Amino acid sequence: MQEAKVSHRGTSDSLVQELVNGVRARRAALSAESDPGFRQLDTTPIAKLKQDEIELTRKIFARVDAERNVVSDSKTYEIKHNIDPYWSPFHQVQDLKQQVTAEFDEYQRIVGAAEAKRTRIQIKRSLARMASVRNPYASSFRNYHKREAPEMPPKPFRLPDTFWEPTPLQAQLAKEKITFRDLDIIQHFLADNGYILPRRTTMLSRKKQKELVAAVVTAQHVALLPYRAKLKDYQVMPLMDPLQWMADRLTDRVCEERDLRSRAMLQVMMERYPELNYRNFLKHEAFP
Repeated sequence: MQEAKVSHRGTSDSLVQELVNGVRARRAALSAESDPGFRQLDTTPIAKLKQDEIELTRKIFARVDAERNVVSDSKTYEIKHNIDPYWSPFHQVQDLKQQVTAEFDEYQRIVGAAEAKRTRIQIKRSLARMASVRNPYASSFRNYHKREAPEMPPKPFRLPDTFWEPTPLQAQLAKEKITFRDLDIIQHFLADNGYILPRRTTMLSRKKQKELVAAVVTAQHVALLPYRAKLKDYQVMPLMDPLQWMADRLTDRVCEERDLRSRAMLQVMMERYPELNYRNFLKHEAFP
């Protein structure tokens, strides 16, 4: 029985239990066969079986918990042929299973880290080995992917010159002076969401673009222009008298461009519409 390697139940704990039960059954059978008057006396086979039982139990103790002192302090252990009947050698089997499970989890974590490191090393080696193939500027890359270089280098994409020419409306708007009151002019330089269009779209000079930004910010602050939308067509008419608006425009041309025709028109307007404000024009005429 002791030479058996595996129990028919399939576990090492069952094998030990079968060995202990076999030893006890054999001892009971020998005790029954002996004289009833001498049953309390241990014969040589019974003593040997008790010693085998003790040795098996000690091996179980050493495997389950090697640091625990399994010998009882009771006086019955002075003979050293008995075991404690209240202590079961299998009560820590569950703890042992948990310990083994934890050890396997730790081993799996270590193996996973080692496998990840091995994969990284393989990737690095592959990159080092195939560096020339993955370099798009190397000749081996062109040969590996079967690409042929063109005889002439590609030409850069260029927009036609007509794209950069402003439209007549843009050219006319670029000549106007942009202020926060001129919503009819500002609305041509705004997107549908109220954002200011860039210079590549407005075709304005740097100075005019700065004037546009300042005019839009001021109009938004004084609540003439919404922040997140573009005014509708019927809302972008000049907020002042059209005659006064025209007088201001002619004054700007006289002050900036020395336009004689605008000066003549202002003189005629001063005679026909004396109620308008010509302060800037008269100031310019007095201090040219």
